[in-house]
Amino acid sequence: MGTKIKVIGQNQIGGCVVLISTGQSKICIDFGENLPGQQGKAKRAKINWNEEMVDAVFFTHYHGDHMGRFMEIPAHIPLYMGEAARQVRVNISRALHREDELAVLLDRDRVRCLKAGYTVEMGDIRVTPYLVDHSAYDAYMFLIETPDKRILHTGDFRNHGYRGKALFDVIDKYIVCYGRRPVDILITEGTMMSRMGEKVCSEAKLLGKARELFKDHRYVFLICSSTNLDSLASFYHAAASYGMGMYGNSYVYSQLKTFRETAGKATPFYDFKYAYEARFDFVLPGLGMTQEEFMRKKGFVAVIKGEPGYEKWIERFGDLNPVVVYSMWEGYVEPGNEAFDKGLYDFVEKYHGICMHTSGHAPAEVIGEVIRRVCPREAVIPIHMENGLLFDIAKFPAV
Repeated sequence: MGTKIKVIGQNQIGGCVVLISTGQSKICIDFGENLPGQQGKAKRAKINWNEEMVDAVFFTHYHGDHMGRFMEIPAHIPLYMGEAARQVRVNISRALHREDELAVLLDRDRVRCLKAGYTVEMGDIRVTPYLVDHSAYDAYMFLIETPDKRILHTGDFRNHGYRGKALFDVIDKYIVCYGRRPVDILITEGTMMSRMGEKVCSEAKLLGKARELFKDHRYVFLICSSTNLDSLASFYHAAASYGMGMYGNSYVYSQLKTFRETAGKATPFYDFKYAYEARFDFVLPGLGMTQEEFMRKKGFVAVIKGEPGYEKWIERFGDLNPVVVYSMWEGYVEPGNEAFDKGLYDFVEKYHGICMHTSGHAPAEVIGEVIRRVCPREAVIPIHMENGLLFDIAKFPAV
């Protein structure tokens, strides 16, 4: 019996599941929720765990559309994810008081941590994770080797983040070994193939734009995902260049601490040394002033959500004419978009939000270059996109 690949939710962004099986073993890659705006358009992935007899589930990264449904997976199936990814999810579950999720995530027998370049064997299936650049830290692509196939699953990826320069080197050196180890099947995300008109700037350019803005605006409220390490680092360093610190509530601060203790050990670029939990009335030891007084003196970037509860933060510093920066996908604040969030839109409009963002996904030309470098012998299977036929339009190989 040869290797079989089953894709559930192939033509949708988010909620896609891949099952790879041999006659002896079976693994599942990702099990997440559908993204906002997909209701009625995308089907929620269904897996009969008793029939599928999955030996393990491997998560490419911690975003909800990839691992948001991990609690539905039967307790006897081990879960593989990066250690930093596990801690990010722990922080989320703690903030939401989801004790059942915490119990699973803290179970070291159940949750097993991946390490780049180290192979996990599940029967006759070998899975080797390699780090990729994405808007989630500790994200992986997987090289899956079975008795008769070599399969590369890219996960979500890009090359315009701070860690993106290594993408092609990893493929050339470790995946195909300069052509000596061919890949049979490439399973690649294609998010940006259905957003061809979207302009993508690099994280480095985002940092530069933020620096320009902060020249004249030292009091900034930032709407940005608390798990988007690179963009948080971009705004953090732009602020630090003017002596401004970064602030967030206890949950945001827990994520910044996680990044400091993981990514920050690899490079000081991610150390978030001047990041603090927002406690405005707290008297700072040795300075004789409250945190608010210090923020008023030095300036700040405060990470918030676009929700009414944060209006009191903005109003507290209203006399300083603070600015609001929106750094998330623009589709959420575009009327008519399927993912349009009116509450978020109203918040951003109320405070005349400035849009400054970069995508977590690779543009079409980078996807094409990955395909060319991998050069799969049999097929390219596009996932995480709204229409796999767009691969034909772009003159890429397709199944």
